[in-house]
Amino acid sequence: MSLFLAIFLLLLGNSLLSTLLVLRGIAEGFSGKYLGLLTSVYFLGAFVATLLASKMIKRMGHIRCFTFCTALVGACVLAYVIVISPSVWLIIRFFTGFAVFVIYTVVESWLNGQTQDAYRSRVFSIYTLVNLLAIVASQQLLLVDSATGYTLFLIAGFLVTVAVMPISWTRLQQPHINVDMPSMSISKVFDAAPVAVTGCLVSGLIMGPFWGLTPLFVSDLGYTENQLAAFISLSILGGAAVQYPVGRWSDRMDRRRVILVTFVSGALMALAMAIFAKYFATERGFITALSAIFCGLVLAIYPISVVHLVDRIHKDQLVAGCSGLLMVYGLGSFIGPAIAGFALEYLGASALPIYYLVILIIFSAILTMQLIRSRIVERPEENESHYVAMVRTSQNVLAMHPESEQVLDAPPERRDEREKSTP
Repeated sequence: MSLFLAIFLLLLGNSLLSTLLVLRGIAEGFSGKYLGLLTSVYFLGAFVATLLASKMIKRMGHIRCFTFCTALVGACVLAYVIVISPSVWLIIRFFTGFAVFVIYTVVESWLNGQTQDAYRSRVFSIYTLVNLLAIVASQQLLLVDSATGYTLFLIAGFLVTVAVMPISWTRLQQPHINVDMPSMSISKVFDAAPVAVTGCLVSGLIMGPFWGLTPLFVSDLGYTENQLAAFISLSILGGAAVQYPVGRWSDRMDRRRVILVTFVSGALMALAMAIFAKYFATERGFITALSAIFCGLVLAIYPISVVHLVDRIHKDQLVAGCSGLLMVYGLGSFIGPAIAGFALEYLGASALPIYYLVILIIFSAILTMQLIRSRIVERPEENESHYVAMVRTSQNVLAMHPESEQVLDAPPERRDEREKSTP
């Protein structure tokens, strides 16, 4: 509970900050292309964190590393309002993304060490739920004050700082063994499941701009901050509800074709959003409903892609293979906001769904070509995996995936039990 509470508080503050920065940037007159770059730099920091987090944890320990990075995030929150400068914000945003994703690594590797095999699936589900609830709840904090003031920044800083307390108070034993992940090159992952790589790239190209630029899109449509909070919250809640039936459907069909149908259906939703944003911007309820369906379809792409890869590789390669997919997702999240930000700058509010539409059409064609050329049978006779909704944070969350047979950072007594039970 202490780990869940810490990550909930951190995400509550960080998700509020992500939306708040866009709104404050609009008020300060920052351009759409700059706000896109701001989101891209955040994910660049996240990518660097995936490379350095393990070394930091081994050097500092889990509690001190968590405290160090949480203090860095808190300092960044205050720095945004101390120095309101586009160039300075880019630097601060890089360090924010870096610190947040190191914290993800700390918490997730720690959860892996504390979770018994029998409860791994349950812990994974709760962790996913905590992430979604924190993102939804954070948007309601926008109702407290205007983005042009300092109150919301102080609230975000307060929540991030308080997140240190559950970790500092806990009596949980820190993991003692190596947190390094085995490697599996992107080329090998692509050879095993090219559709999975395509799906994760598209997921990053779309969800990066969604998290970072939706406030700009909604503001350009004339929404108030209250309506913006409702739009993002309902989109995420609706999206969470939609992805489960899509995912379960993928358990009964060719997953590659499900991903293709998701691409096409998402393109239709994006087209409808673009038309309504351009000509019927006052139909806000309908635009929100379209966004919820679109969000659900796109949120499902990443976990379906992961399960498709799991169908194609040995179980002991799960963490390494899916870590490669996470890096592909991170690459898309870095590139996507920059492109979408330029489109918003020159084409207006409807540019964001148009960007979604173009990406989905292009990759629907690529995916169709992959399916035509492929001779792989999709439904394996043995060891078929099952869809599990999941979040895209650090590599360590992948070890909690119910299909994983690996136990990372296990305490010595659990490792001994595992070795004794292994023939």
